[in-house]
Amino acid sequence: MSSLIVHEMKCLFREINKDDVGIDGEIEILIPKPDSRGYQTTGGIIKVQSKSGMSYVNQDTETSFASPVRKDDLELWYSSNYPTLYIVYHPEDDKLYWQEIQSYVKDTPNVWQPPHKILFNKATDEFTSNCFQSVRALAPTANSPRISFTEQERLFSNLLRIRRMPEVWSAPTTAKSYEGVKSSIQGFVRLPFQVSSGRIYSLSDLNQASCVLRAHCDTSDIRIEEVEAWWADEDKRRAYVFMLNQLLGIHLRRCGIRYNKRFHRNYFPRTNQADLEFQTGWYNIRTNHQVPLRQTAKFYTYGFDRFWRHTAAEMGFRFIGRTWFLQIIPKYFFTQDGIIPWDSDKVGEYTTQIKAYETNLNVLNHVLFWADVLSRDNPSSANIEDIVIRLDLRRVMIIEKLPVLGISKFAIPYDPATFEEPKPSGQLSLSSWFDHSDEDVDDDQD
Repeated sequence: MSSLIVHEMKCLFREINKDDVGIDGEIEILIPKPDSRGYQTTGGIIKVQSKSGMSYVNQDTETSFASPVRKDDLELWYSSNYPTLYIVYHPEDDKLYWQEIQSYVKDTPNVWQPPHKILFNKATDEFTSNCFQSVRALAPTANSPRISFTEQERLFSNLLRIRRMPEVWSAPTTAKSYEGVKSSIQGFVRLPFQVSSGRIYSLSDLNQASCVLRAHCDTSDIRIEEVEAWWADEDKRRAYVFMLNQLLGIHLRRCGIRYNKRFHRNYFPRTNQADLEFQTGWYNIRTNHQVPLRQTAKFYTYGFDRFWRHTAAEMGFRFIGRTWFLQIIPKYFFTQDGIIPWDSDKVGEYTTQIKAYETNLNVLNHVLFWADVLSRDNPSSANIEDIVIRLDLRRVMIIEKLPVLGISKFAIPYDPATFEEPKPSGQLSLSSWFDHSDEDVDDDQD
């Protein structure tokens, strides 16, 4: 049955019926000839192991099932020089389901712990001829055309557009500096503010009786600033960004994120003294799926080197044209014990090794991961479409979770980002994309 699907993809399927060691067949990728008269091979080969019957279907539900596998087979498929598809025919569903083993192993926590099995999501893992682009992308070859000028491609940025910017209240003050006001307030200051030219400015409403800043200003002359006029003035825009950064820092703390001022890193902390690895789940807004857990902090030992590696990001506000954006730059942060920064001279060596395995899609997913983290400062706000930042129980800033993107006039054939023009019906046709949850890293902490 899998061979029929492969032929519907206009590809070749070869059955292996001799010396079979964990492999049943192979797919050879074909593409249309330049003159559109027939097909030609790319040289791309994908191995296939197929199973059929309810003996290969366990834990069956309406949405998922598991298929038992042998550990030595799993190791063989994972270490193969060719990508390997594991395809199962589910008799009761009368459908084929598939997983690409190398990606599956990398993305699945505890995959090597018995009992060994492959998990399938019935909504996303069905094997049909519509999977051609995903299958094709697994076997790129030098013979494939590098660029197509008959296709377009989505180009994602690391910028999140801000739909609502905070208002600014101001009042006269006798205070001389920001630090002077901050030091006079007991406890942690959760109010973004600035002091300049005899006035105190704040993103918090100075009219509210509970606002601690009222003790430092003349409340008879409180006004709302025309903040859009600030954006053309470099000094006022800098003061505004200063308050925006305070607001973002408050929000990140609510999300459980720590900040290291020296290295400008927002990072996931070590949350207890017992575990040596921490993970968190997340929702990918690009694919509209809950995806596998992502490692956020882990302890490593290499010879005499012992350190914690934390998922981190550098974030900042950018004003481009007449629009504000939140920029997310994926990073890593290295510590001795989960708090104290590790030796910066050693960081580059380890990050360089990891970066060799990263792709643009990995970086994009890291940006999307941080966007999801920002959207869930409390459990009820998870998986929403926007990042909502609150202050004094008010929604003061709204940021889009999906990064700003553009459409290029060319594309890499069969790339997951290939763009298709809207159909005449007005419905947008999206090409098949698949998701990797790997992370990108930075060269060092400086």
